[in-house]
Amino acid sequence: MYNENKLLTFRKQKDEAWKNDAESPLTEEQKKNFKGLNYFPPNPDLSFKRDLDKNIPGVGEKVIIKTTGREEQIYLRAGKIAFTVEGKEIEGLVFEDPEQEQFQYYLLFRDKTTGKETYKNGRMLQIPKKEDPSASSGQVKLIIDFNYAYNPYSSYNNNWDCPITPEENILPVAIKAGEKKLDI
Repeated sequence: MYNENKLLTFRKQKDEAWKNDAESPLTEEQKKNFKGLNYFPPNPDLSFKRDLDKNIPGVGEKVIIKTTGREEQIYLRAGKIAFTVEGKEIEGLVFEDPEQEQFQYYLLFRDKTTGKETYKNGRMLQIPKKEDPSASSGQVKLIIDFNYAYNPYSSYNNNWDCPITPEENILPVAIKAGEKKLDI
């Protein structure tokens, strides 16, 4: 599950790609001074293996999520996950993007770091859609590793239109893992 070496390699490769790749979300001007993204230190306590609870109202239904460009994006409600942070039991809604190949889920969230240490509209976490062969029939186990939480591209410049975290996913704790705000 949690692998610090894999995480640090991922971060290094991402920083290099953002500095040099033509597909980087950064502008050419931003790339000139880019030294790498800001991250919280790796935190194994914010990596979980949990069930995706699909027994909630509205699973599979469309959800309209507002964006930073005042547009709307459509997601599908996939279920919810529960995990413990700072001794508190937390729940978050997990979504699917109906316009993308379905190999991952999305957790859009705000927490106690939002607007201070992290982007004001929240962060995102892509969760691989892998069924655990040891899980009971019909059960989906997910690896939720907040060390991979990231800011949407709209946090870097106004060229991007990204989802804003829905009210249901405002978490009452600080998720001190993943990306922080970028200072360029």
